[in-house]
This record gives sequence, structure tokens and C-alpha cells, in this order.
Amino acid sequence: MRPAPEVSVRPVAVAHEDDPPRCEVLLRGHATGTGVGGRLLEAAIEAAGRYLLFVTDDCPYEEQLHLHLLDAAGKVLDSASLGGPYSTGRFVGPRLLDDRRVGFSFFDDKDWEVELLDAPRLRLPVFTEPLGVWRARPLRCHFVVHARPRSLVTP
Repeated sequence: MRPAPEVSVRPVAVAHEDDPPRCEVLLRGHATGTGVGGRLLEAAIEAAGRYLLFVTDDCPYEEQLHLHLLDAAGKVLDSASLGGPYSTGRFVGPRLLDDRRVGFSFFDDKDWEVELLDAPRLRLPVFTEPLGVWRARPLRCHFVVHARPRSLVTP
């Protein structure tokens, strides 16, 4: 697991001003044709030929963090969003914990962690994600999001 400076994004125009922000993923400066949620790339991590992107909306009053896992060609394997109505967050991280886990801070005074899975896994949408995590396709996931209150996390 390593930082991936070869990944970047460029904002994509949205049809209506109320539409959520989107951007296109670039690998080594070349367009992949892959659009993802968010506007500002906070971090990109490469792990076993896949890319984990941390992308925010760049909206200080109702910030969301979008997690996107892409394959080596830049196609989306899995996505999740953190946030909620009228919630603000500030991305701090990433912290590379081991070859499958990345830690970060965003909102709710919690330490967040993304665990990359070796193979996709069935995941039931009820009671399986921490509060504030949303997935468009919740039944099959390539990564798991964990959250722990900071007071319970050891350094």
C-alpha cells in the first residue's frame, strides 16, 4: 500500500446547479472516462493494483467524503459516501495502517478506517455500516468502512 500520485481528478460540469459535484478520474494524466462523486481529490492510495480515492465535495457547509475503489484501468469497483444533511467534515489523513487498512478522520469525532477485501463480499445494507455511511450498491462490497470513537482507539 502506497500513496498514488499518478491519480488525479478534474471537475465535470453538472446539468443543474443542485446536482452533486462530480469529477473524472485521470491516471498518469490520461482520462479514464470514469466519473465519480465529489470534486476535490484529498488522497489516492494504491494497493495490490487497485486505487482507493478519497474525494470531497469541497463544500464547507455540508461536506461529504466519497470513497471510491478503482481497478488498475480506473473503473469503479465500489463506492461509499460519508456525511449527512447539514454535517461538516474535514478530511485528515490518510494513515497507512497495514497492507489492507487505511485510517483517516473526517467527522463525528471518530477515527475511521477502510479495510480493503481480497474478494468482493456480500454485505447486508441494514446494521452493517457505521452511521453516516451510504452506498449506492450496498449488497456487494470490495471494502468495509469502520468507525470508532476516538476515546476507544489506542495509538
